[in-house]
Parts: sequence; structure tokens; C-alpha cells
Amino acid sequence: MAAARKKKRAQTKRRPAVSNTRPSADGRMATGFHAMTSAQKVAWACLHVLVFAVPLAISNWTWLPGVHLPFTFDQFDIVKVYLQRGITLVAFGAWAWHVLVNGGKVRRTKVDYLILVVLGWFALSSIFSIHPPTALFGKYRRFEGLLSFITYAMMFFLAVQFLDRLSRIRSLARTLFVSGTLVSVYGAMQYIGVDPLVWGRLPFEENRSFSTYGNPDLLGGFIIFPLVISLALALSERDYRWRIAYWAGFLVTVVCWITAFTRGAWIGGAVGLAIIIFAAWRARTKLTRIDWAFTGTIGAVATFVIVRSLGSDVPVMNVGRRLASIVEFDRGSALTRFQIWDAAWRATLDRPIFGFGPDTFRLVFPGYKPLEYTQTAGYISVADNVHNYFLQLTAAVGIPGMLLLYGLFITVAALSARNAFVRPDAEQDSSRLVLSAFWAAAAGYVVHLTFGLSVTGSTFLLWIAMAALMAPLARSVDVRAPSWGLYAAAGVLALVLVALIGNTVYIAADNAYLRARLGGSYEQRVTNAETAVRRNPFNDMYRAEVGLAHADGFTQLISQARSVQAQGGDFGPALAEAEARFLRAEETFLQTIEFVDHEYDNYVFLANLYNNAAEALSPEYNQKALATARQGIEVSEFGPAIRVQYALALRRGGNLEEAERQMRLAVEMDRRYVDAHLLLASILEERGEYADALEYYEMVRSLDPDFPDIDTIIEEVEASAGVTPEG
Repeated sequence: MAAARKKKRAQTKRRPAVSNTRPSADGRMATGFHAMTSAQKVAWACLHVLVFAVPLAISNWTWLPGVHLPFTFDQFDIVKVYLQRGITLVAFGAWAWHVLVNGGKVRRTKVDYLILVVLGWFALSSIFSIHPPTALFGKYRRFEGLLSFITYAMMFFLAVQFLDRLSRIRSLARTLFVSGTLVSVYGAMQYIGVDPLVWGRLPFEENRSFSTYGNPDLLGGFIIFPLVISLALALSERDYRWRIAYWAGFLVTVVCWITAFTRGAWIGGAVGLAIIIFAAWRARTKLTRIDWAFTGTIGAVATFVIVRSLGSDVPVMNVGRRLASIVEFDRGSALTRFQIWDAAWRATLDRPIFGFGPDTFRLVFPGYKPLEYTQTAGYISVADNVHNYFLQLTAAVGIPGMLLLYGLFITVAALSARNAFVRPDAEQDSSRLVLSAFWAAAAGYVVHLTFGLSVTGSTFLLWIAMAALMAPLARSVDVRAPSWGLYAAAGVLALVLVALIGNTVYIAADNAYLRARLGGSYEQRVTNAETAVRRNPFNDMYRAEVGLAHADGFTQLISQARSVQAQGGDFGPALAEAEARFLRAEETFLQTIEFVDHEYDNYVFLANLYNNAAEALSPEYNQKALATARQGIEVSEFGPAIRVQYALALRRGGNLEEAERQMRLAVEMDRRYVDAHLLLASILEERGEYADALEYYEMVRSLDPDFPDIDTIIEEVEASAGVTPEG
């Protein structure tokens, strides 16, 4: 027995040094720590830059003198994704250099393998996706594909390596506070009507805070993190000057939280605040005069903002009506959310195991959306997000994928809860309250995701928060630098450099896309669009833009040829060039449809091109218009735009009865769709049904009073129908 014990002790000595590290009373780890190397300092700085810069990142710098346009077409999400990937790559490269060259400690958590399983499942879902490129990169303006989840996992791993003491967790929280306060200040400025940046037409209510996130719903999700963490920092700060600063930041964050008018964020933020207040009570936090003064001030300011909103005639900008609408399931956005959820669940039932692929819901939705959604939201609206993270995941990565990811969230919450909410000793550093804040903010954000959107610009903070919670529970494994470590480190840095170049090319493609969308000459537009595709061939919108540039160039030349013909000139050269542009547009649209056959818009573009060609070049193209329209209807049964193109081709072919039927269906789908009413009225007029035609022309005028020559058209139809102005 004695020999066996000696053998066991010898084996134990030969194992790598592993230590379970927990915060000590002063906020440092019980095992001690050493000064960071230069490489570690770079990686640690990158974590701060990540938390600070990503929330603030936008490409609209029109507040600068001489800057009149943004740098990218997507002014918000793509810039945040670019910074996330770039900074994470630099941080990982620096950390890998340190470990491979110097050796050191690698910190491991109990959820590392679960994260790898999640990534593996998402990878399988991407392989079996209806469109692997979208599953890999994510849909444009969302970008939450497999690559983003890999980035999240890298952030988690890196944060665990460095958040080995409460002082560092607090340091990162302070950086998030500064960034969140700046975002909130800008949002509050928008609420009071002061915005130094130039924006186009906003797709939501004026004076609603959207800050650097481009959408109040997305801003609301982000605000949950600085909202909870700034309060925790204020309550746990001993320096009265910093305590005042934290309370001031909390004040402006509360204003921005309210004025985003996002119900899911209100609910999630309230959950997070309730948890952190409980944690402060449990920690026996003593309130000072500063705390009571700011509590009263914040209560008064919040009350003023809420009472002021109650006088608004805009339902979304009225807190009372906004809260009441939560239980109004048969109208407004609540109704469309249920319709989207229904579509997502039916899609899930068709592919319950692997789903359709990460972030592919925009491609999936047209085939599953109900008629009622088009009637409520309009023909233009296409949901690219479910507004419910459970269903977003089930449709994307299947039910097992959703269970794995939510299993990760629940596991982190369960493992870290005791450490995050432990009742401290009297002399223990109050910074532990910040750890509670990360738990509370993560919980509030996950609650928000039940009603809101997950985008990379805010969800990355959920993974940072999980790392902050798991880091104190991590175990350290001593790793020696291998003899070939320097060469391996150089190889890692080379790979990082290549990835950084690719990341830069990725965002440069969007700059070319912006210039293509801005117009210019036909040649300039085509060149810019082709440049965007060359830099990023995986974005189907860039590919479609090349086709649209050729199609618009074709239409322009046809108009020019007709003008020359009317003047008795030689229109042959213009017509020949127009046909060449048509062929380029046709080829591009066909290639785009082959690349992503579930994108409904491309069928509308191609059918419209064929209809124009049937009018200008040859009636033979009418059959292609019919065939393309039928394909588009298969992709989206309740898409009125493709039925307009179908009816145009039917009418040209002499089938007025079926054309009328298609337009009556389109009008039923969306009674606000001017083109559908106009075409139906024209078909009825052609059939001699002037009274019915007049009804739909009147509808066009009511929907769009400025529609060109609508008054003249109505007068002519009234004359044909024998209707007097008095009648």
C-alpha cells in the first residue's frame, strides 16, 4: 500500500500544473499572478477596444467637414462585424504568440466542450443548408452566420484567459460603461431632435432613438448591457467622483432605454435591473447621499419622459399605448410577429433536425409567410429575422441546435449563479457586484431575445458576459513553449494577416456596392457593381445589382431609341446596344438565381426584364416572362409583385381573364399596392368594364394623390363609362 501511495504521488507530480482559481477577498485570484508580456498586453488591450469600439462603429461620418456620404452601403452592421472579426483576430494572434513562444497558462472552463459541440452542430447545419454561403457569412445586414458564432467563441475563449480577477472584470465593465454612455448620449440627442449626422429617410418614427445601431429595436437590445452594468458600477464605487460619473451615465442610459420605445428591451432591461437590485440588497450595499440624489433625479427625469410621451398621437412614441399594445395580439406589430412566428414554426417542422442553415430566414420566409402577413405588412415587407430567438434558431439550425445553444446559456447561468451572487464578507471588495451585473445583463438580454432581434453588434456582449461569469471558475493548465513554437507563432500571425486582408476586402466590397447604388453613368454603375461581386462573390445582393445596372441601362437605351425613331433618325445602333445590355442583364439574373434560388426578389427582377424585352425587342420574350413569374410564385405564393409581372405577361398574350384573376389576388394580398390596383384597373378598362375600372383608378388616387396624370385618366374613364362629374 505504501508503494502504491508513493507511485500515485510521483504520477501526480508529473502532471501539468492545474489549479482551480477563485477570487480572493481583494478581487485577485488566490493563486497569484504575473506581469503580462507585450503580446498579452496587446490581446488584453484588444478586448477593451472590442467592447469600446464595436458599439460605436458606423460608416456615416458626415459630421466631419467635407464628408457627404457614408463609407459603406450598410452603415451599421457590416462595420461592427468588420471590427469584431479584425480585433478578435489580432487578439488571438497576440495570445497565440505568447503561448507558443513563452509558454504560460491556458485557462479552461466547464463549458468549453459544449461550445465546441454548438459550433460543430452549426457547421453541420451550414453544410446541409439551402444556401451554404449565407449560412457561413450570414444574411446581409445581419451577418450572424457560422463565421460570427466562431468569432463569438473566440471572444469567449480570449476573455476567459484574461478575466482572471475581479479587478480586470471591473476594468472591462468600465470600458463598456464609457462606450454605452456615448451610444446613449447620441440616442438621447436624436430624441430631442439634435443629430449632427445626415441620414436618409428613416423607416421608423421621427425622434425615436436609434443611435449607432440604425434601428431602435437593435439599439434597445444593446442598451440592456450598459443599463445594468452602469448601475452596478455606481453602487460598488468607493471614489465619489467616479460614483457620480457612473450615476450620470446611468441617467442618460435610462433616457435612451425609454426613448428607443422597444418593448422587448423594456422587458429585458427591467429583468436585468430587478436582478441587480436584488444582488445589491443581498450584498448589503449601503446607499450614500449621492445615490439617493441620483435615484430621485433619475426617477423624475424618467417620469417626465414617460409623461411627455403620453401626449403623443403616434402610438409607437406613446409609452402607455406602447405598453398596452403588448397584449393586443390582433393588430399592429404584435400581429405580424405572431404571423412570422407561425411561418418560422412551419419551416421548422419541415426541417426539424438541421434547419435551413444559420441566418437564412430571409430566404426561408417568402415560402412560408401566410397571406395575412402580406395583407398586414405590405408587399415590400420581408422578414429576415423571426423576432424570437427560440424560433430563429429552430428554423436556422434545427431543434437540436436551439437546445444546444440555450443549454449553453442555462449551464453558464447555473454554474456561475452561486459565485455571482455570493453574500460578501464585510471586508470583501464590493466589485463582486459587477460580476452580478454581467449575470443580470446576460439574463435580461436573453429575455429580450424572446421578443427581439439578435445581431452581432450586441450579441457579442452576451458571450463576453458569459466569459466574465465563467472566468472566475476556470482552471489553469501550465503549458510549456515547444521548441518549434516560434515557427508556429509566425505561421499563426501569417494566417491572421491573410484573414485581416480578407476582412478588409469584405468591407471594401460594400463600398463598391454603395457607389453602384448611387448611380452615375451606366458604365460606372456596372463597374462598381462588378467590383463588389469580385471582392465578395458570396453576397447575392451584389450579384443582383450587376443585373439591375444592365437592366436599367437597357431601359434607358430603349427610351433613347424610341426618341430617335420618333424624330425619324437611325435608331438601329441604340437598339442593338440595348439588346446587348438586355442579354447581359438576363445572363446575370439567371446566374444569380442559380446561385441562390430561394431569393424571391430575383424572380421579380428577371420577369420584369422579360416583360420590358417583350415590349421593346420581341414578343418571344413573353413566354420567358410567364415561365419566370411562375417560378417566382412557387418561391413566394403570397408575393403580389411577382403576380403583377405574371399578369403583364398574361395580358400581352391575350389572356385577360387570367390576368384579371391574378390582379384581384394581388389586390387582396395588399390593398395598398398601387401598381396592382393600376394594372387591374387597366385590364378592366381594356375589357370594357369601365365602372369597375373607375373604382380601382379611384383607389390609386386615394393611395397616391400625386400619381402622374391620374386625374386625367379618371376623367377619360368616366367619359367612357358615361359618368358625369355630378353622377
